This record gives sequence, C-alpha cells and structure tokens, in this order.
Amino acid sequence: MEGESLRPTSQIKEMLGAMKDQWQSMLGMAVMFVITILIGIIIQPFYDKPEFRAFGEAGASQARNILLEFVMILIFTALIIFLAKWKKDWIIKYGILGILFIALCYATIPLTNLVISETPEPLEFDSTPTIYEIIHQHNDGFYASQKLVNKTTGDITGYAFYSFSNAYNDSGIAPINMLHQGIVFESNKEALKFSKFSDGIIVCDGEQFMKIDNDFDVSTKLNKNIDCMFGFSSNHSDWYLNTNNKLRQIGTNESYSIPNFIINESTISVWSTNNNQLIWITENRFALLNLPNEHSNLTIEFEESYQSKITTATFGSSLWQDSAVEQKLLILGDENGNLTAWNIDTENNSIPEMETRLNLGSDFFNGSIKSVLLANFNNYAQDELFVVDQSNFRMFRGSSLVEQINMSIDFEDRTNLALSNTSINSVDSVVIIQTSNEWKYVNISENQFQLVNEWAFLIGFCLSILLMILLYIRPEWYVVNLVGILVGGGVVAMLGISFVPWLIIIFMIVAAIYDAWAVYKSKHMLDLADTMVNLKLPILLVAPQEKNYSFLDEQDTMRDREKLIPKPIVIQKAGISKSSEDKSVKMDKPRKKKDRGKDAMFMGLGDVIFPGILVISAITWLPEGTIILGVDATFWIGILTMIGGLCGYFILMGYVALGKPQAGLPLLNSGAILGYLISTILLLGIGALEFNISF
Repeated sequence: MEGESLRPTSQIKEMLGAMKDQWQSMLGMAVMFVITILIGIIIQPFYDKPEFRAFGEAGASQARNILLEFVMILIFTALIIFLAKWKKDWIIKYGILGILFIALCYATIPLTNLVISETPEPLEFDSTPTIYEIIHQHNDGFYASQKLVNKTTGDITGYAFYSFSNAYNDSGIAPINMLHQGIVFESNKEALKFSKFSDGIIVCDGEQFMKIDNDFDVSTKLNKNIDCMFGFSSNHSDWYLNTNNKLRQIGTNESYSIPNFIINESTISVWSTNNNQLIWITENRFALLNLPNEHSNLTIEFEESYQSKITTATFGSSLWQDSAVEQKLLILGDENGNLTAWNIDTENNSIPEMETRLNLGSDFFNGSIKSVLLANFNNYAQDELFVVDQSNFRMFRGSSLVEQINMSIDFEDRTNLALSNTSINSVDSVVIIQTSNEWKYVNISENQFQLVNEWAFLIGFCLSILLMILLYIRPEWYVVNLVGILVGGGVVAMLGISFVPWLIIIFMIVAAIYDAWAVYKSKHMLDLADTMVNLKLPILLVAPQEKNYSFLDEQDTMRDREKLIPKPIVIQKAGISKSSEDKSVKMDKPRKKKDRGKDAMFMGLGDVIFPGILVISAITWLPEGTIILGVDATFWIGILTMIGGLCGYFILMGYVALGKPQAGLPLLNSGAILGYLISTILLLGIGALEFNISF
C-alpha cells in the first residue's frame, strides 16, 4: 500500500477479505490470549497476599515502583540486543530459559495445588453475647472478669475473675464455655484498676489489693483495708499507689513520691517486671520506672513522649529473637494508625531501644489502632502480632511480618483482644475480640496459612522441569505455546496483584509509546524479535495457518521481512506475525489460500501480559461488595477489560492482514484501558476510579 491511497470502504473490504483468509490463525491467537489471562484469574487468589506483592502492600500505589519496572524492561531489552550483536546467543538462551523456568513455576505450582489440595475453610467471625470482660493475655490463655450484680437491687456485689486456658474443651464446646477456673472478689466499686506482671494480674479497688496468678489462692493473695489505687508485683515484692499519690510497699511503712505524669495523664496499661521495674503507658508517653530499693527512690529510667495519642499497648516476646535469651517487645498503637516498638531487657536494667524493623506505618492501617496483641497462636517459635484498626483485624507473622490474616469487621470504639490455644487438632487457637456486650471470635489453624501442599509443590516443580526439557529438546510451536501460556498466566497474576489499576494504566500507556517508537523509529524491536524466534524461546505465541507448519524450520529475519513487505507482517511487543515466504507480494491483491504454505502468526507475550495485568489488578484492587449475577462486580470488570483488549486485538489483526507492520501494544492496551474505564463506571460508579497513587 505504499504510495497508494484507498477509499475507506475499499480498505475495509480488503481488510475483511484478508482477515477471512487468515481467520484460523487469528482465532487461534485470540483463544491463546484469553486462556493466558483466564489462567491468571484462576491463580490470582493464590497470590493475592501481601508477601507476594512485588513492593509490599504500601508499594502497590507508589508510582516510583512502576517506573522501576519500566526501567528494568529497558535494561533487559538493551542487554539482549547487545549480547545478540556480540554473538553471545548462548548467554541469552540459557539466561532466559532460567527466567522462564521460574516464571513457569508461578503457574504450575498454584494450578497443581488447586487440583490436588483441599481449599481451607474461609476465616469468618462468629459472635456471641458475653458477661465476661477480657483483661489480660497470659501465655496461651487470658484473664477475664464477670461483674456480679444483685438482681433485686441492681447493686454491684463483686467480681468473679477467671483464667481461660483452653478455647475448646474435650467435647468441642465453643469458646464461651472454655475451660476456666475462677475466684470472687467482693467489691461494690464501679471501676477497678489492673496491672500485669509475669505470672498474672493485680486488682485494686481503692480498699483492697488482690494478686491473681495460677494458684488462685484468695486466702494468701487478698489484702484488705489497703488504700490501693494501682498494685504491682516485682521480684516477690508487692507495691501499690494510694489515693494520696504515694508509692508504698506492702508490709512496710515507707512511702515514695511518684512522677507527675502518672497523676496528670490517663493510664493505658502498666506492667511490672522481674527486675524491679514498671513499664508505664499513658495516652501521652511510654516510661520505664525503677522501683525503690534501699539506695534510691522511685526513678524514671527512660521516657518517650508521643505527639499522637496512644490508644493501646501490648508486651510480649519479640518477633525478632536474636539470641537464646528470650527478648521482650513493647508495641504501642496510636490514634493515627501508627505502630511503634521498643526492645526491653527484663533481666537487666538497660535503656529501651526502638525496634526499627517494625515497618508498619499508617499506610498499613485504616484509622486509629484499637487493640494490639503479641501472642503465640500455635505454641511454636515466637509470638505473632495481632492488630485491630478502625475496620480490620490483621495478623502479622515472623520477623518479616508476613500478613496472614486481613479481615474486615465492624468494631465499636472499645475493643479488647485475646487469644486462647486449644487441644482440638483442627484448630490451633481462637482469637477473641470483645466489644461492649459480645465476643467476636475466629478459629485459626496452621493449615489455613499453608500456601501450597507439599505434593502440589513437588508435582508442579517437576512439571516445570519436564516442560523445560521438552522446550530444550524440541521447541515446536505447540510446546512453545504451552510454555508461553503458562508463563504468561503466572506473570499476569504476579504483576496484577502488585499494583493498583491506575499504576498499571500509566505503565501500559508508557509501554505503548515505547513500543511504537521501538517498531517504527528505532526498529530495535525487529532485532529483538529475530533473536527470540531464532533461539526458539517461548516469549511469544505461535498461531500456524496450516497443520504442516513447523516452528523448527522458521529461519526468516524481520529485517528482511521489513524490506520485502510480505503479507502479513506484524511487529508487536517482543514478537511478530509474518509470512514464511521470501517473495514480495503486491499490496493490492490479497493472498490466496494456496499461497499460504507454511505461514504462521506470532505475538509476543508482552501483548498478552499488559492487558492481562490490568484485568488482575481490577479484580484485586477495586472495591468489592457489588454482586451482579451472583458474582462480584470486580470479576465482571476484569472480564470486560479482557474483552476490550480483544477488541483492540481484532482491530490490530485487520491491519496485520493488510500486510502493514504494526506495533501491538498501542491498540491492545488502548482497548483494555477503555474496557476497564467504561465497565468500572457502569458497574461501580465513577468514584471507583479514584486516583489513589503517590510517587
């Protein structure tokens, strides 16, 4: 068509005639396009976890990360072209084969796991009314209290305190009937004061001091007629604060002054340690106090003021156990959704050190932190971190803080959090969240966090090895296609869950511009395509025109094809569609069926991956909850995004059929983006297109 001008109707007729002549390969390529993206959709739930996101949860909306991805693509392309010019094809081949093997495992392992593994029951909260109020997590259980009220007068007559030690008894009865033992504390006070120590809790009501530990011996642990507002127990010594704001030790007449912040600030929580220290948390500060001894008064060892209001605190085993000696960690949550942590040595008096490895800023949480808890859900290794924010319950595990639970739930302003281990094999622990009048609880077990069945991993891994061996021994078009589809599906899922849709759209626009430049201006994409075809590497898909086509016989170069302008030629991202004949064809005469010989159409995996990652990103990141035909709207948006990409593909194939060299991404990406924007507005409203990215 060079030098000619055709009327639009004539061009359309010629385009349709050429497409009709090549419908088999076009349809085959479209089917592979759809299958690749559908595989990504199928395995998306497997990868939809924070630990699989390329830059973490917060990095999914940061533009600098997508810029880094694009720069890495440019570097990779330049490296391949450089090695090809220096005749280092063996480095290219084996390097890409290694990368392809890893990407292939991204698909084979989760697909195998889907086939042979049982899907664990989804985590769901149950709820039950309760008369108990959670006080303090202790080892593998917790302490709670029950207010005792005279039914006739309505007056408070006392409190019953319980130690809950097993979330399910031998009969499997639910958590409200957990095994426990309890004692009664006679008091008519509306509010009690609690502090914690290594073995239990101290309760004060202004007139009594009671130590509650595993012994539950009221006769020796209850002290009456003591002006006790706050009680402490450290190193076998019992202390209390009286109404005159003096610190005293039980059994002596000595009294000591206390810091003003204890008097003037609202106390959140207090722990006493075995080395005569108090960990005191108020809404405004964290302080470490030294209890008096024969040489000194009550002193402040360390204090740190907070600008944001502290809302909750937990104290337990460190998430980073660096030595054989158990290390302790204090974690504080504030009203702005921040967590900070302090390493505290409870054996030796030393200055607390801020734990810099707790990288969970306000970007991770929704609103104020309502409750935090360090506890061990399966009695193995170190504690896990549980967090309740404005609308979610979350669990972080291990030194890398892998997020293994993120559940939406409605909470009231006041929540207490506790965990109790069980003796039931199918359940390791029950996590309980208490609001004003009920317990919400969820069963958690290790098998719910098992990413992949051991056999599924082994089979999937071996399947990937087998496919790579077949690819190496006989890289025929059907082997290349099978590997290419699986690799594309795995990459689509991994990238799609890693970035929000707007970042993907920006990525697609930049990539489309680059693709057009690389094909029409610099033409280095032709060199890349030649290299991939000659090395028979499956970063492209092959759609033969006839059954006797062999990819092994493919020897033509794209530079030669560009000069001859045969019919059809398409240059696409990392791939081409072309005739395997070596003769020039006049552009005003469509190729006849008998001339096709051993023709095949090629399309680079990039042309499938870019629309595919937008499909997965939409399903992953758009707000859920709108159900259409029994399925969430995000799924339909993903499907319509894929259909938009297919529309771009068929328009592209029209130009390809006319023999015009074409960059694939401009049309494919445009169709997918339009499909995403239109379907999102129609199904979720324009509010779902909020521009929620940062640099």
